[in-house]
Amino acid sequence: MAGFEDLYNQGGAVTWQAGKENVVHQVVELLLDLDESSRVLDFGCGTGWTSEILTAGGARYLGIDPSEEGITQAGRRYGDIANARFHRLRIDESLTEALHGAKFTHVFALDALYFVPDLETTLRALRDCLEPGGRLVMIAHLYRESRVADDMVDTVTREHGLPQFLSGVQWRILLERNGWSGVQRYRFYDEHPFNPAAFIGHPPEAISLARQLYEREGALVITAGIKKPGV
Repeated sequence: MAGFEDLYNQGGAVTWQAGKENVVHQVVELLLDLDESSRVLDFGCGTGWTSEILTAGGARYLGIDPSEEGITQAGRRYGDIANARFHRLRIDESLTEALHGAKFTHVFALDALYFVPDLETTLRALRDCLEPGGRLVMIAHLYRESRVADDMVDTVTREHGLPQFLSGVQWRILLERNGWSGVQRYRFYDEHPFNPAAFIGHPPEAISLARQLYEREGALVITAGIKKPGV
């Protein structure tokens, strides 16, 4: 996680948020159906900026992430949200251990699952922490169908480690193999004009790549669920 520690220490989460916030708003509004009875696990919450969006309708929220700096910033910036809590996933702690049997109605994962080394074990653990009828919603800006994916993979691998570079079909197969059902795939695009000012300090080629990513390619969004007994 050294790359992410550096990213958060240097304020890089601000540019991530600038490029992804509008898509998160769209996904929450159209796909999550959150209310006061919802309990959301934000897997890979980073600095926690999605907590404000995910708790806006009264949902209870737990953000979990292995980054010490990310969780520190999350607690400092969003710790006063009444329904939100944050937990650092230690390197020697499994997701199952960290959750202590807690159950959720929703699992949300923004550009996080493809950094997990043991993806199938994680998908099963996330399945097991959902109530019957619960839903997983994952957003991925790094996926095989994207025309800028190869360049992104090169950059991301150098900075943050080797990601799981999968297509929408591969995600569906992987989810179904690990007990998920009703898998659906979508593409979401940033509705706001690209703002280069949000990326000041980055090399021109990185800004150009970000523009293509957020403005032209968009995000792969995948939903999957857990069937209720007897359904």
